[in-house]
Amino acid sequence: MNETAIIILNWQGWQNTVACLDSIQHLFHIPTIIVCDNGSEDDSFEQILTWAQQHYSPTKIGVFSRPRFTASEREYSFVLIQTGANLGFAGGNNVGMRYALITKRYKYLWLLNNDTVVDSQALTNLYEYAISQPNIALLGSTIIDYYQQDILQCAGGCRYFPLLTIFKPVLAGYLVEKVQQYPIKLDYVYGAAMFLQVEAVRKIGLLNEEYFLFYEELDYCKRLAQQGYEIGWCRASLVYHKGSASIGSVAEGNVDKLRQANYYENLSTLKYTANFHRYLLPLVFIIRFFGKSLVLIKRREFYLFKPLFKAYRDFIFR
Repeated sequence: MNETAIIILNWQGWQNTVACLDSIQHLFHIPTIIVCDNGSEDDSFEQILTWAQQHYSPTKIGVFSRPRFTASEREYSFVLIQTGANLGFAGGNNVGMRYALITKRYKYLWLLNNDTVVDSQALTNLYEYAISQPNIALLGSTIIDYYQQDILQCAGGCRYFPLLTIFKPVLAGYLVEKVQQYPIKLDYVYGAAMFLQVEAVRKIGLLNEEYFLFYEELDYCKRLAQQGYEIGWCRASLVYHKGSASIGSVAEGNVDKLRQANYYENLSTLKYTANFHRYLLPLVFIIRFFGKSLVLIKRREFYLFKPLFKAYRDFIFR
C-alpha cells in the first residue's frame, strides 16, 4: 500500500477536507497523503497544516508554498502544497500528481474529492483489484450518498450521451445492498474518486487543464481509451460523497457559485465536444442552447441565462 499516494484538492473547504483526512486515518494501511490547497482565501491552509501537525511528526510533513519540486525531495507521509491560485479541478490536482510523479515512489494515485469520506477497506480493495486487473488503468469506487448511506450515487462512474450532452450516473438511486450483482458499462469514472495507474499516467499525461471545471474525467477516460487502456468499477471499494460542496446551492445562498458552475459546465461541454465529437458540434451547439434555455425557463432560474450566454460567447471567441 506504500505504492499509493492519495491526492486531495481543497478550495475554501477545510472542514470537509479534515473530515476526509480523518476517515483516511482508519484505512488498513495509511498511504502518503498529498493535499493541494487551490489558493483558498480563508484559513484552509493553516487549518489543514494544524490537522497534520496533530497526526504526524514534523519530519514526516512536507510543506510547499509553491509547486516546485525536485526528485531529491525526501520522503514525507503528509504533503501540503499551496498552489498559489485557484487552478480549477484539473490544474489543482495536477500539482499533486506532478509531485507524486517526480518522487518516483508510487504505482497508483487515488484522487479523492475533499467532500468524501472513505470506508476503512476502500483503498485495500482498490489496490488488490488493480493488481489483479493490470489492463485497467483507472478504477472507480462505489459512490454512496453521504446523507443517505443506503443509496447509491453511482457505480464507479457514468454513461455519457454526446449528442444530448447528458450524463447518467450508473445505478444512481439504487439500494447499495442490491447493486453488487449488476453488470455495468462506464463511459467515464466519476471524478469524486479516481484510482489511477501511474504507468498509464506517464503515458497519457495529466488532467487536461483546458477544462477549469467539469469534463476533466470524461476527457481523461477518452484519452485512455485512445491508447488502448480500460476503465472499471471496484464494487467493494466504498466511498461516501456529500456532493456539490464547491458548487453550492440556492438553498445555501450560493448563487454566485451556481452561476460560476453553470458557466464552466456549458463552456466545458462545448470544449469537450469540439475535442472528441467535432462532427456533432453544430448540432450540440444548437440543441444544448435551446434545451438549457427551456429548462431554465421552466425552473424560473433566469439568473443562469447570463452564464449560459457568456459560455457560448467565450467558446466562440476563444
